[in-house]
Amino acid sequence: MQELADIAGVTRGTVSRALADSPRVNKKTKARIRKLADKHNYQVNQQARNFRLRRTGVISVVFMLDIKSEQHMSDPFFLEMLGGIADCLAEHDLDLFLAHAPVADVLELQHSRVFQNSDGIIFVGQGTQHDKLNIIAKSDKPVVVWGAPMPDQAYIRVGGDNIGGGYLATKHLLANGRKNIAFFGDTDLPEVALRFAGYQKALKEQGVNPDASLQADIPFDMEQASESLRRFHRENSNFDAALCNSDVMALGVVATLNELGLRVPDDVAVVGYDDIGLARYGNPSLTTIRQNIRQAGRALVESLLAIINGEEVADTTISSELVVRQSSISR
Repeated sequence: MQELADIAGVTRGTVSRALADSPRVNKKTKARIRKLADKHNYQVNQQARNFRLRRTGVISVVFMLDIKSEQHMSDPFFLEMLGGIADCLAEHDLDLFLAHAPVADVLELQHSRVFQNSDGIIFVGQGTQHDKLNIIAKSDKPVVVWGAPMPDQAYIRVGGDNIGGGYLATKHLLANGRKNIAFFGDTDLPEVALRFAGYQKALKEQGVNPDASLQADIPFDMEQASESLRRFHRENSNFDAALCNSDVMALGVVATLNELGLRVPDDVAVVGYDDIGLARYGNPSLTTIRQNIRQAGRALVESLLAIINGEEVADTTISSELVVRQSSISR
């Protein structure tokens, strides 16, 4: 680097900042130094650079799988989110360390490679561990969390407009003549609780009193969702619509309703959540609430890198959009 600085007639610090694309170096000088670096086949020693900056060049990603419902990493929502995260990390020449086993206690990660071998951590989901995530956020390790806004939140959050999503889905079902709309999801989970609030808001606007018997903790896993729906149907056979808190859950619900002899959407309209790639290929195709999952992955990375670089960072809310397909509209 000193030799390159001598050739360019600048200080070694200027070379370092120019190659790091620092705004402290003007564009003309950056271009001249980069051209000289290419000409003389100069390459940054990343290992030495990371050692000097006390960085690893690695970002850890922890998927907070729902233990109670035996949620899997193979869930398309997680895979699409991972794709968005990985693409953005690659653009920044960073590596990814993936932790995808269910995490019963996130505080245990503080003594693991997830913490020790990375520059920061992305948590996808909060589960019921908000307070423990707060403790981690107050440590020296930069973190960002995908999830819902929470009281006394100490961490930076990226998440969807969950109240708006629940509201849009329920309003759509009501507008299409549905009277007894079931809500499927575990309201102990922060994001689901906000969607339930949006569901209740839409009902009350139409003068419909929410019926507690129509709320059921249907798991995210497709097979378990099927079993839970069968139990729910034995006790509540009068519902004519269902708002499901994931598309995987919704696809399982549609298949089970068909097995029970109920037609979707004629007998029961179904709306999912997330708009994963499979949603449009269901039979019938799935009406859902779209969250731009890949955009969310990129926002998580950009927020974390800004924190690592000492910048002020605010929460990011990804908009929710109703995507109407065949599963909610009777012919």
